[in-house]
Parts: sequence; C-alpha cells; structure tokens
Amino acid sequence: MTQEENLFVSICSSEDIGPGEEKVFRSNGRSVLIIRSAEADLFAVEDNCPHANTNISGGRFRGGFYACPHHGARFELSTGKSMTNLSNKPLVCFDIKEEDGEIKIIIPEKKKVKISPGGMPPGFGPPM
Repeated sequence: MTQEENLFVSICSSEDIGPGEEKVFRSNGRSVLIIRSAEADLFAVEDNCPHANTNISGGRFRGGFYACPHHGARFELSTGKSMTNLSNKPLVCFDIKEEDGEIKIIIPEKKKVKISPGGMPPGFGPPM
C-alpha cells in the first residue's frame, strides 16, 4: 500500500448512520457498506458477497456477524472471515474510524486483474 492509499478519507457525517443502521457509499471505485451496531461499533466492508458475487447489503446484522440476504452466508465483520461453508473467501474489510463528527475509512483503489488468454493452469487438459 502506498502512502496515499494509507490515508483516511471522510465518507459521511456521523449523523448519517444511527445505531442499528447501515448504508452503502461509493468511493475510489468501490461500493462500501458501513454498519453501525446498536452499541455504536462501526464496520466497513466491500458491498459484495464473495459467495454470491452480488451486493451483501440488505442482509441481517447480529452480534458482530452479517448474513448475506441472498443465501445466508455469514461473515464476521471485524475480520471478514466466513462463518459458514457457503464461502471460503472472506469479505473485504476496510479500516474505519469516527472523528470530528465524520466517519472516515481507508479505501484502496480496486485493482483490475488482467488475465491473458491462451493458457491453462498446470494439470488441466488431456494427459500427455
């Protein structure tokens, strides 16, 4: 991560997300789901379920865990770790803090992976 990518940026006012609420914001080419627990803890994750490859927003939040609204895959919000066998990939989590009446997060720019055509991974294809 470069020095520029390691900076907190303001995403919204603290008043925009009350206890028990969640909202989706776009920043740096990403959709970010911000959740405030009833205890006022803040979590920021990419709004993408790695199991269903669709938005995870609109799911159910309970006790530090978030369940995808599409298939019920559950994730621990503090680490992104999958808690069910529906997904072995974690949620992408972002650093978040509340300061001076604003919610701030670090959102690295999403890098596109370039796939070059013409080759198969080792072990695929007909036997030699």
